[in-house]
Formats: sequence, C-alpha cells, structure tokens
Amino acid sequence: MKKYLLFILVFWAVSVAAQKDSTVVPDSKPTASAEAVSIKAAEFPGGHRAFVAEILQYFRTTPMVKAEIMSAKAVATFIVDTEGNMVDIKIESYEYKIVRDEFLRALKMVKTKWIPAEQDGKKVRNLMRQPLVFSLQ
Repeated sequence: MKKYLLFILVFWAVSVAAQKDSTVVPDSKPTASAEAVSIKAAEFPGGHRAFVAEILQYFRTTPMVKAEIMSAKAVATFIVDTEGNMVDIKIESYEYKIVRDEFLRALKMVKTKWIPAEQDGKKVRNLMRQPLVFSLQ
C-alpha cells in the first residue's frame, strides 16, 4: 500500500508542474497583425488532479514490479484538438520500454474530453506535456 501511495504522490507532484509546460499549437495561417493575442490553454474537466486521477485509474504497476523496476521516469506529449480529444499521444523520453508501453496505454485509455484551448476566442490545438515519475519501495 505504501508503494502505491508513494507512486501516486510522486506522480501527482511532478504532473502539477507539467501543466506549465503546455503550449498552444498555432494554426498554419499566420496572423496579419502583431497585436497582443489572448491565449487560454486547454483544461481537463475537474482540473489537473482529475486528469492525473484518471491516468492512475488505468496505470498498472504490476508489470513494473514483476520486472523489478522500482523507479522510473517518462515524459509524454499529446495534442488537445479543437474538439477536446487527446490526439498524437507520444512518449518523448523514458528509461524502460515496459514503463513507456504502460504509460502510453494508460494515456490512451483516458476518454474524457478536454475543454479546448482558445486563441482570441477561437478554439485551437494545444500541445500538452505530462511527465511520469514513480518510485516503488
């Protein structure tokens, strides 16, 4: 039980900082003026804690325990499209293939739609970054 609690706490703490790394992916057409642009990042319903809770609902630690992996890190990126779907989910860095595969599987299981990002009142795609850090002891 302590292993899972520690895993959840570490994952949550790291993932809170991840939202600061998200970026709005601009449309392919550049704007004609250099005026200030109002940007609102994509949001998960219920906030970032709800997003992490949903990932943890699907993330299985049993494969890591069987492989005797007691700690690992991985970073995922994905795009929240204009409809609020998570698309183009990729793992950009990882230490173990089994962790990469499980993190990717858990992210793909999340079906809750996001509130899309907005730029000047128009829905736009938003690049998101989500780190995973865990320690089972």
